Amino acid sequence: MSGPYEAYKAAGVDPEKAGSLIRGLMAGTMPGRSPYPDDFFCQLTPLPAGLANREGWLALGTDGVGTKLMLGLQTGLLDGLGQDLVAMVYNDLITCGGEPFAFLDYYATGCIAPDNYQRVIRSIQAACEACDMPLLGGETAEMPGLYAGQEFDLAGFGVAAVTRAERLRPDHTQPGDCVVGFPSSGFHSNGYSLIRKVITDHALDLGAPHEFGGVTRPLQEWLMEPTQLYVEPLRAIRAGDVQVLALAHITGGGWFENLPRALAPSCSAVLHQAAFDAPHAAGIRWLAGLAGLSRSETLATFNGGYGLAAICRPAAVDELLACFPSSAVLGEIVPGGAGKRVQLA
Repeated sequence: MSGPYEAYKAAGVDPEKAGSLIRGLMAGTMPGRSPYPDDFFCQLTPLPAGLANREGWLALGTDGVGTKLMLGLQTGLLDGLGQDLVAMVYNDLITCGGEPFAFLDYYATGCIAPDNYQRVIRSIQAACEACDMPLLGGETAEMPGLYAGQEFDLAGFGVAAVTRAERLRPDHTQPGDCVVGFPSSGFHSNGYSLIRKVITDHALDLGAPHEFGGVTRPLQEWLMEPTQLYVEPLRAIRAGDVQVLALAHITGGGWFENLPRALAPSCSAVLHQAAFDAPHAAGIRWLAGLAGLSRSETLATFNGGYGLAAICRPAAVDELLACFPSSAVLGEIVPGGAGKRVQLA
């Protein structure tokens, strides 16, 4: 029986191999430095003695955009790639409950194309302003021979601060808790090696109009929609307007890899398949159908229409849904059994 990543492996990406290598390399590294496990979305380190309150931590995160960059170059739609970069880092950092406050970017290319470069950097600046995480600087490198022509790659690094009182606690999750999803803006920045393979295999016309969820746009605009910045959920959590135990950023590896990272070791999760039939996720389901993905394969590669998940007590669900009417209950936490797992029902 094939696993949930077979289609992605056929497109050249093996999430399981990368994950196993990283876990092996990180095993035992810097024990006791972070209150979270090594596979959390960001890593926390205590502030040095004498610098500030010893009850506080710095949260560090880094990420890139992946092969969505190649589709951006192919279509000429580069103006959202900076937001993709910032969001991939910002959305990881907020899972600790802290407030991101600084960002650095890295732009590497074979030969700087001024127009492309300016469009991407301006997009980074705008996204940083939108989430109050200032762009303090970065690095630009021209490396002919490593990158062909005007090809480029992006990476970002962000820092947040969090106190003991603010810190979200995945270890406090327990059976009976609820999983609430916040809608994504589309594919975000994940699964694009598979997306590009589907485009090639089916000779898709990227300029052709497609209707999803009652909205018609060229296919390339659907595919290049920038990653959602989950600013409002963080503000509501930090203000105490909603009570949340943990957050999961649904990125590479989909729900099966990311949701367990926000669970206590004794817990697993059950997700209701019908919850992923929302109209705003129609484009994801359409492309998954072209790729021949089952529901479990789809949710192992893409976010299924929800890019951020909150885990909360049942009593907090109504206030969360009232504060964010577009959010939805996706499932519940159950006893972990053999380990942290995600099941579909």
